[in-house]
Amino acid sequence: MDGAEKRRRPLAHDDRAAIERGLNRGDTVSWIARTIGRAPKVVREEIRRNWTDDPRGRLVVQSRNICAKYAGCEVRRLCKTACMAPCKKCRDWLCNRLCPDFEARPCPRLDRTPFCCNACPERVGRGCGHPYRFYEAACAQDLADARRRDARAGIDCDSEAFERAIEVIKDGLAKGQSPAHIIAANPDEVPFGVRSLYNYLGGAKLGALSKMDLPRAVRYKPRSKAADGGKSPQVPRAALEGRRWSDFCALDAADRDNAVEMDTVVGRQGKDRQCVLTLFVRRIGFQFYILLPDRSAESVAAALDTLQELCGARFSKMFGVVLADRGSEFADAERIEHGRNGRPRLRLYYCDPRQSQQKGRAERSHEELRRVLPKGKTDFDALTGRDMAACMSHVNGHMRRSMGWASPMDLARALFPKGLLDACGVGPAGPREASLTPHLVPHAIVKMQRPLTQHAG
Repeated sequence: MDGAEKRRRPLAHDDRAAIERGLNRGDTVSWIARTIGRAPKVVREEIRRNWTDDPRGRLVVQSRNICAKYAGCEVRRLCKTACMAPCKKCRDWLCNRLCPDFEARPCPRLDRTPFCCNACPERVGRGCGHPYRFYEAACAQDLADARRRDARAGIDCDSEAFERAIEVIKDGLAKGQSPAHIIAANPDEVPFGVRSLYNYLGGAKLGALSKMDLPRAVRYKPRSKAADGGKSPQVPRAALEGRRWSDFCALDAADRDNAVEMDTVVGRQGKDRQCVLTLFVRRIGFQFYILLPDRSAESVAAALDTLQELCGARFSKMFGVVLADRGSEFADAERIEHGRNGRPRLRLYYCDPRQSQQKGRAERSHEELRRVLPKGKTDFDALTGRDMAACMSHVNGHMRRSMGWASPMDLARALFPKGLLDACGVGPAGPREASLTPHLVPHAIVKMQRPLTQHAG
């Protein structure tokens, strides 16, 4: 450990033992500080804060009268006997321990270095007429540990503020908001941080709230295997030429950062025909949701055509580089890359097989969409364009830690062409109104019925 790190760390027991040995020898505070590699101010404050008056049960008030009122004191019969002599002259009882008006005579030497009596010569013989003050390493360590423990215990707010914070947290969790979003959206009403909130939920300090109320606290069920054995449709080999993940990684860093991650979100397997095309804009964390009539390459191309018409000439700048998986809906690379007029509009690249982390930000944003459209419990055929607009408004209105607690919606309004979000039906959703629960699209949520149990007759 170098000198700078040693000066920054707290005093340890070894440091306090060295201070005690130096004080017992009568060393100056400056010399003691030099021996342990600290500033003299640190040693002085340590002695003043962590001294003790009775390290081994040897209080001077138990053996000598050190009362400041001794000279003119005429108090009698403190012991409740028939003795008529002044109590200050009693040899059987020490009035220091009996008199309610006892006041110790302060020692003027304790106001200057070394601030303690460890090496004071007045202790030799009959002792002095002042209370003792000692510095011992074991007692000093216990006092420092207790002070540090008490400073970290409890909740740093009054009961009224804590009750208000619970109501704000409860309201946010009911809307599907994450703890980090709740605290960022209500900085004046929640007087603690995200880590403290998780600790309070785990320690049952928030009343009826617990970690079970968090959107991601419960583990997901294991994913079931697909009916085809897990084999995903293959993109034609010819379409992969120049569009592989390695080709995407060869692009400039600016092009990769401005890329758009494209994917689809499907409903109930074998029941729903409609699906959702998602376009995640890496630059600002905004994700578009476009409802498709089916999961086909023609529907994907038609959705991009519509989006191109809304963006106009800025489409190629906003969606110039697109990264997708190798699903069958993205197999027609030529049609996706070219508009209705046959002109190039974007460059398409494919992830490696079974490597969803290569477009992980889009997958992470899908988790928030799935909180609104639960997997297996949402009828995608009942969804409308208005529902997709509501999902875009609330999911993109959720504040992000990685974006300095700004929401993608705020950045999108500054970056996208004027009128694009209005044309998509996206409306303002403030941080406190952002809702990531199925209550956003209640008509599309399937009511799950418990199957009846048949009993043998």
